[in-house]
Amino acid sequence: MTDREITDATAPRGLKTWLWIAGIVSIVMGVLAVLFPFAATLAAELVIGAILVASGLLELVRAFAMRHNGSLAWNALFGLAALVTGGILLAWPMQGIVTLTIVLGVFFLLGGAFKLVAGFGLRPFPGWGWIGFSGALSVLLGLLLLFGLPGTALWAVGLLVGIDLIFLGFAEIAMASAIEQD
Repeated sequence: MTDREITDATAPRGLKTWLWIAGIVSIVMGVLAVLFPFAATLAAELVIGAILVASGLLELVRAFAMRHNGSLAWNALFGLAALVTGGILLAWPMQGIVTLTIVLGVFFLLGGAFKLVAGFGLRPFPGWGWIGFSGALSVLLGLLLLFGLPGTALWAVGLLVGIDLIFLGFAEIAMASAIEQD
């Protein structure tokens, strides 16, 4: 089976369009994060804090709504943990940025490893090497981020997320360009 036959047989309808859209959005968001790295870093930290607060509140409501199933205490404790963690991130964002930097460094390492494996798993699908390259870049960014602590925490998260998004966007566009659809 040739690469073209594999592509035509396995590419879902509309995939090319969605890869182009995802690629362009990734590149635009990446460029903005590179241009404004502290803002991107602070925004990421605040969004994570807000998500945890909202999740914690919803979990507490759910815990009390389902209190008759015998797991009220555990569900309520989980909701409280999310609420407190999110509240701390929102109350002390600068300290949260350092924590986020550590978490993001580990995420880049793991995510990069997963993208490397995924890229090789996509062989011989056209563009598979770009996903692998994106994974290798993510691993490198994770290492740079972790070894640069604590001084790089204020700007590195936004910059590295931006760079990663730009390369992911180009990888998605490269895959979209390799797909032949009606």
